[in-house]
Amino acid sequence: MATPEAAPSDAVAQDTDAALDRLERRFAVLYAAYRQRFRDQSAAVDPALQPSGYRTLVEIVLGGPVAAGELADALGFDKSVLSRQLHHLESLGLVARDRDPADRRSIIISPTAEAITRVDRVRRDARDAFRNRLGAWSPEEVDELDRLLGNLL
Repeated sequence: MATPEAAPSDAVAQDTDAALDRLERRFAVLYAAYRQRFRDQSAAVDPALQPSGYRTLVEIVLGGPVAAGELADALGFDKSVLSRQLHHLESLGLVARDRDPADRRSIIISPTAEAITRVDRVRRDARDAFRNRLGAWSPEEVDELDRLLGNLL
């Protein structure tokens, strides 16, 4: 007995499922590549720097001096986790901790000049690499990618 052919709507659903499976795998590969680049950027700042410490350092460099509590909130970190990271960043000479002159109970964390230099260099190199990869794309293709990614949010 011959099997009936799948209805066109079934074929469309199968094609859509296959396309979504490919897209999901593509995003997994993209995420893994992003994580690896983030690890590489951490190591470029300092070989002893872990990615979470790099994330903390970038927040301090970009945002400027910040109270420890505000930084913990901005990063979504527990204060004890942040304290350990700050200790490590301080031991690497990348941040300084000082008392807040307005509230002596509070600590202000500032990036060192060396941290600013290193983070700026790493971020510039990453930005250049990203732009080089997309440099051959037309403005319309870049706009379309931006639009489609915006639809995911």
